[in-house]
Amino acid sequence: MQFVSPILGVITVVAAFLIAVSPLADYGLQIAAFTMVVYVGVSFLIRKRILSADIKVTLDILVFSLTISLLIFTTGGFASPVFFLSYFLLFGVTLFSSPITATAITVTFALLFIVAPKADFWMDLLQMGSLLAIAPLSVLFGRQYIKVIADKKMITGLNQKVQKDKIDVTTWTEGDFRRRLLRIQEYLQKLGQDPSIELDKKERINSLYRQIYDLFLSGRSLEKKI
Repeated sequence: MQFVSPILGVITVVAAFLIAVSPLADYGLQIAAFTMVVYVGVSFLIRKRILSADIKVTLDILVFSLTISLLIFTTGGFASPVFFLSYFLLFGVTLFSSPITATAITVTFALLFIVAPKADFWMDLLQMGSLLAIAPLSVLFGRQYIKVIADKKMITGLNQKVQKDKIDVTTWTEGDFRRRLLRIQEYLQKLGQDPSIELDKKERINSLYRQIYDLFLSGRSLEKKI
C-alpha cells in the first residue's frame, strides 16, 4: 500500500483532467455522482463483510481524489471557484493513506498546470502557488497524525500489559502466595503450642508468625493498589 496509494492518487487526478478536456466534460458532475453511489454501495458491502475491508483505503483514495479533481477540472481547472477543495484533498489523503500520497498528488497538479490551458495565467499561477504552499502543511499534518496513531497503539499495548500484570499479581497473591503463607503460619502455630519448646523460642516463633501475617496483609494491600 506504500506505493499503491500514491500511484492511485496520481492516476485519479490525471483521469479527472483527461475527462475534463474530453467530450465527457459535460458529464463531469454525473460521473462524480455515480462514483459516490458506487462508493456507498461498496462501503455497504464492506460493512456486511461481503467484501474485504482491505480495499477500504484504496476505495477512499479513489473516490475522494476522483470526485474532487473532477469538480475542479470541470468547473474551470486552476481558475475554478472550487479550487480550494484541492487543499482538503491533500489533507484528506494524508488521513486515508500517507503524506507520500499527498506529495504525489501535489506534484501531479504542478505538472498538469504546465500543460493545462490557462484563461488567466497569473490567477492560475496564484492558485498553483497556494496549493504548493499548503502541501508542506498537509505533509506535516500527516506525519503528526501517524505519530498520534502510533502513540495510541503503544498506550493501548501498555494498558493491556498492565491489565495482564494485574491479573498475574492477583492470581499469585490469591493463589500460591496465600497458600504458602498459610502453611507456614500453621506450622509456626503448631510449634508455638508445642510444650517441649522453651518460652523464649516460643516468643520468637510468635513474633515470626505475626510478621508473616503482616506480610500477607501487605500483599493484599499491594493487590488493591494495582
